[in-house]
Amino acid sequence: KYLKECLDSLVNQSFKNYEIIIVNDGSTDNSQSIIDYYTQNYSFIKCIQKKNGGLSDARNAGIPHAIGEYISFIDSDDYVESDFLELIFNKAKETKAILTVCDIDVFYESNSPNYTLKGLREINHKTDVQRAFLSPLFAWNKLYHRSIFEDKNIRYPLNLWYEDIPVTVPLFPRLDQIAYVDKALIHYRQRSTSIMGTKNSDKLVDIFTILYLVLNDFKKNGKLKQFHDEIEYLFIEHLLLYGAFRFYRSKQSKYLMGKAFEVMKAEFPSWKQNPYIKETGK
Repeated sequence: KYLKECLDSLVNQSFKNYEIIIVNDGSTDNSQSIIDYYTQNYSFIKCIQKKNGGLSDARNAGIPHAIGEYISFIDSDDYVESDFLELIFNKAKETKAILTVCDIDVFYESNSPNYTLKGLREINHKTDVQRAFLSPLFAWNKLYHRSIFEDKNIRYPLNLWYEDIPVTVPLFPRLDQIAYVDKALIHYRQRSTSIMGTKNSDKLVDIFTILYLVLNDFKKNGKLKQFHDEIEYLFIEHLLLYGAFRFYRSKQSKYLMGKAFEVMKAEFPSWKQNPYIKETGK
């Protein structure tokens, strides 16, 4: 339904030296005919067709085909500003950053008003890396140097929701800096049929697996002490704050909330003293 709008925004970029890789993850609708039009009319577009494997599998399938110095992702129901690549690429080159982020315009299919999510949350007296932990963790409001995925063979975990988190978060302590474009360059569509709009899926429980992937990575690499408050807040946010909204609307709400408090007691028993709780309430 939204694929043409997405692709139109990508082929009309003010920046010219780029490629578009479309991954058709086993669609059963009219998507491939739309894709065929673009691949036939734009030489810098290529398409990969594969059996359905989910969002992570689609991203993983596209990464090895990228030949550019940088990689960015976009979901097919979103679209970008015409200067997205120009601004985010120029910022990356100017700062020599291997990760660059931008703001996000959140909009609804209904008449609800738009709002902007800051790519780097405004928190006083914190480094950009620390701020990144509390900022949007989506895969797609970012520009990555391709070495991020090649050097350590980083890929998105399969068959799990919230798949952005265990790839994005472990990157942060490995970065000297994060570059930031203070402009909403991505338009993020909110719709009731999206994965994150689903209320009663059994996949809601995936957040526990995802968070432990992150926690175990920080323990393994000796970074948990340095970023304890940030990781603790990640758990608070996804289990007890915003994430709990999904739990409470689910038929499994009693189980999910009970498990959430068990995890917090086991891993972060003093979570109520986390310094970011007060900060994020402002």
